[in-house]
Amino acid sequence: MKKIFIYLILIFISGVESFSQCSDEWLSINFDNGYCLDYIYVDSISDTNNIWQIGALNKAMADANACSTIAIMTDTVNPYPVNDTSSFLIKTVATFGIYYGCKNISGNYYVQSDSLNDFGMIEFSPDNGLSWYDMLNDTIYSANFFWFSKPVLTGNSNECKYFDGVLCDIGSAFGINVGDTILYRFTFISDSVFDNKCGLLFDDFQFWDYVEGISEIRFHSVKSKVYPNPVDENFMIEFDNPDAASYDLAVYDIHSRPVLKQDNITSGKILLNAALFKPGIYLYKITNVPESKRSWGKFVVLE
Repeated sequence: MKKIFIYLILIFISGVESFSQCSDEWLSINFDNGYCLDYIYVDSISDTNNIWQIGALNKAMADANACSTIAIMTDTVNPYPVNDTSSFLIKTVATFGIYYGCKNISGNYYVQSDSLNDFGMIEFSPDNGLSWYDMLNDTIYSANFFWFSKPVLTGNSNECKYFDGVLCDIGSAFGINVGDTILYRFTFISDSVFDNKCGLLFDDFQFWDYVEGISEIRFHSVKSKVYPNPVDENFMIEFDNPDAASYDLAVYDIHSRPVLKQDNITSGKILLNAALFKPGIYLYKITNVPESKRSWGKFVVLE
């Protein structure tokens, strides 16, 4: 068996806390204070009509509860134009979270658009832009891209909304090494009908690593889900295990402390009770080391 050196690192950033330095392991892009804006790329040279701008929202048609701070949006003053496709990038370097564990991505958004034809996209590139994967709708890599608060980037959100997702074991899935360039692309697309609406806005991006196991093993992702989620009574973690192989479950709190461990699970369902946990956010890991298979997930225990 390959030797495994296990340690657990959790770097968590909450709210809109400011940092004087930026890092690919823990990245907080806050438009109000201007920190880490060099990670943002708006191409207005090759795309002279690119409508993404950084500034304060100053649109008469915006909802009263729209994100009111300085943010990146589809024009700070004017409604979005017709027949437009505009994008901006967040450019990062692959870290241990990408290679060995998970990368959590969160932030705020506001959308006001024609829900039939005008919409936003979030994409991921593991190879510096050579190929792109739709993080919102991809089905092939749904075990690697999953959302706890999935953004709906069309229609009208009516207010500033929170999104929260995780990329897990993508180093194994896409052959990424530490130091490779990783891109995230945020796009808004409009049709030929003018709607006099705001478009799309993003604010307070947070990227942080969750690393479990500096190991020679490159794990293959296994799909899993929690229901119900959030939880306040009994809940189920369900994962793909058609061959009744043996898996181990480990649950960690948001401070990386182990709070539960179960070994030799041969069913594809794990029944747990919320009474085992204090209210809060938890990450779980289901692992089959001999077959190099692993699944990550997250659940919230209510008060």
